[in-house]
Amino acid sequence: MRGRAVVSNVALALAVLVVPCRAQQQTPQPPPVRSLGPIARVSKDSLESVAAAVEVAGGGVYVNDITARRLLLFDSTLQSGTVVLDSSGEGASAYGTFPGTLLPYHGDSALFIAPQALSMLVLGPDGKVARVLAVPPSRGGLSALLGNIFGTPGFDSQGRLVYYSPFQMRVTATPGGDLPRLEPPDSAFVVRFDFAGRTQDTAAVIRIPQTRSTVSRDDQGRFHVTMTAFPPRTVDDWAVTADGAIAVVRGQDYHVDWLNPDGTRTSTPRMPYAWERLSDEEKATLIDSTAKALQAMMDSMPARMQRAGLASAGPGGGAGRAGGAGGGPTIVMRVAPGGPGGPGSSPATNVSLVPTVTPAVPADVPDYRPAFGQGAVRGDREGNLWIRTNKVVDGRPVYDVVNRKGEVSDRVQLPPHRTIAGFAPGVVYMAVQDSSGVAHLERGRIR
Repeated sequence: MRGRAVVSNVALALAVLVVPCRAQQQTPQPPPVRSLGPIARVSKDSLESVAAAVEVAGGGVYVNDITARRLLLFDSTLQSGTVVLDSSGEGASAYGTFPGTLLPYHGDSALFIAPQALSMLVLGPDGKVARVLAVPPSRGGLSALLGNIFGTPGFDSQGRLVYYSPFQMRVTATPGGDLPRLEPPDSAFVVRFDFAGRTQDTAAVIRIPQTRSTVSRDDQGRFHVTMTAFPPRTVDDWAVTADGAIAVVRGQDYHVDWLNPDGTRTSTPRMPYAWERLSDEEKATLIDSTAKALQAMMDSMPARMQRAGLASAGPGGGAGRAGGAGGGPTIVMRVAPGGPGGPGSSPATNVSLVPTVTPAVPADVPDYRPAFGQGAVRGDREGNLWIRTNKVVDGRPVYDVVNRKGEVSDRVQLPPHRTIAGFAPGVVYMAVQDSSGVAHLERGRIR
């Protein structure tokens, strides 16, 4: 009996040693990184920007030139573009003064969300409006439908519009102050809107980036905003696949939660990723660079808003920090009982457009660099997810292409200085700027 016990113990010890080795051998290894297939077409007409591209029946391609506030329809060769909506147009041909969103729609058509008209235009392959849909109700409505860093809206298998629902801002009092601190929660919702029943429900909960702003007022009654520059945090992201499934990519352990077309929910295993631990020195560098980048973006905001027609320069409206010696860039608005520009005799108030950025602290930086950031996940026309990871090779990000089994089936790099504008079967549309700053649309083969 004692001999048998010894043999059993030895066998158990060997099993303990062998099983981890087998598990390690069975862990799927990511495929090698490869370059995208050749670029087949480049648009001839110049554009100011390419925010999105949607291929429709017959091979035509709608392009949202969001900077110029134009919507164009290119032919299949990308050599001829026709303006469908324009900022100077009127009635049915008006783009509006606010940025719109372009999405793929059922039946190889496109959908354009026009915020100024509070409508969604279904566009046929001929460049004409086939019908008009009303936007969802204001609660979690129009502002969430404008394609942004929180994901691109899409349609599920039952024709419901899936989009990000804005968070409710937490407002807390500041010690000794009369103005609040604005801090959104760390999570938000992905919702579905049913056009037939005009109903909305929650599809998923996602983790979002942390932000914090504090409003103050000086002795002269001028308002100022202070923002904390948080380095990239661990977040979730989402997309709608070609078959109408809703995929949520979890940043904590890099796996996918699926809301399938039949209504069931499944989770696929963790995907392989080379996690990078951040040292204290790297955290400090990241905190400093994030604060500088955010301040530069804030400093340029008044000029960008003026170019877009959303603001006018007030006294001392040149470059510089608000509240400084030169007055800084400001916007003049009249605050009255009826709201800005409404009835009343209140004097005009100079409101600063440039928040002051303060750096985060080391505790705000995760120990491991996140695998991806917000707005990194898109669905192609084959049902795959394209995840723009934080892995960089030769100065370019690596995309993990994930199939419906949750497997990294491919790893792709775009040519330098390109961003994804849309997909077609076997094709990816990309935006690129040439050396003169002119934007072009490119069609590249995935393989």
